[in-house]
Amino acid sequence: MKKLLFLFSILFSLNTSACDVCGCGNGSSFFGILPQSHFKFGGLRYQTKTFDSHFTSNLLRTEENFQSIEPWLRLYPIKKTQLILMGSVQSNTQTIMATGERKTLSGIGDVSALAHYNVVNTFFDSTAHTFDHIWLLGGGIKLPTGKYDYAMTEDEVANPNFQLGTGSVDYLVNSIYTVRKNNIGLNMDLSYKINGTNKNHYKFANKSRAIVNGFAQISLGDFVILPNIGALGEYAKNDKQNGIDNSFSGGYMTTAMLGSEIYYKKITAGFLVQKPIIQDLSGTELKLRNSFMCHLTLLF
Repeated sequence: MKKLLFLFSILFSLNTSACDVCGCGNGSSFFGILPQSHFKFGGLRYQTKTFDSHFTSNLLRTEENFQSIEPWLRLYPIKKTQLILMGSVQSNTQTIMATGERKTLSGIGDVSALAHYNVVNTFFDSTAHTFDHIWLLGGGIKLPTGKYDYAMTEDEVANPNFQLGTGSVDYLVNSIYTVRKNNIGLNMDLSYKINGTNKNHYKFANKSRAIVNGFAQISLGDFVILPNIGALGEYAKNDKQNGIDNSFSGGYMTTAMLGSEIYYKKITAGFLVQKPIIQDLSGTELKLRNSFMCHLTLLF
């Protein structure tokens, strides 16, 4: 799923259609507040992210938009262990603002599999608790099923960020903790993504992510609404090409998050909007404008 922070400076000619500093839709993605932990589920998620790059230059300014549709499935193959499988179909657009020239890239993205063990889960039992807790601990793997083509041709976008996949086998370590008292709760998600080196000898930097999300549960007849508000922070060092640091990459970002989950019997839907608070990406040459995610999921 995505490296939304990173950029690469590879093309210095002004007549090229590929941007030399650009956002990326490939890399790790977060779950948000997962549907009820005692149910399996299957559904679809939609994500879109928009970046501005070279925004200080009227000639080079570029807009990148990354969209994905992601089927996801949660199973419990082993007691207290959840398995989440995710795929993606990507649609990326890159527009040079001065000329209106546009490049598009679409197709199958990378697939991921993640397993979490329920270290603590009071929702699994019928005993009354003052506080309910869920602590999920685990990790997973992302496989390079999305096309990664760094060839410099007229028909392909020659940029290691603007691709359908990272081209590498990547790993994720993840801890998700949720605590709730009555109808008020807090969700915390910590993750570390370890990226491999792809066939083009490019290695996206490992990425750290922390999320804190507060939520409230509101019951309205057959509907349960879970509005939530929080913050997300990400940090990464430089990418590497042939083992050499790419100084036009990496950085940090903090975004504010606002969303809601809506439950109706065994159907759940949700959305999440992100707006940047602080960001320093690619030496300030890249800015995230906005990010949006929604899903429709069936519990079973």
